[in-house]
Amino acid sequence: MSAVKGLMMDVEDFVYDFYTKEGVMLDSPKNIIDKAIAKFGYSFGSYAAEVINQSEEQNGGSWAWEKNAQ
Repeated sequence: MSAVKGLMMDVEDFVYDFYTKEGVMLDSPKNIIDKAIAKFGYSFGSYAAEVINQSEEQNGGSWAWEKNAQ
């Protein structure tokens, strides 16, 4: 069980590397999730979506769609 928890923490760290100290995402959620799946496989990589959602709810992290989607 500790191996699973370790992988989940690795995914969390991976996702948080895409945030600035101010909580601004440096890439789109879809790209972060795709990169996590490529790195950790689908089972653990898809956990990145939960990490992103939790971050947005708890810390106000966000992706500025209008500014960055061009």
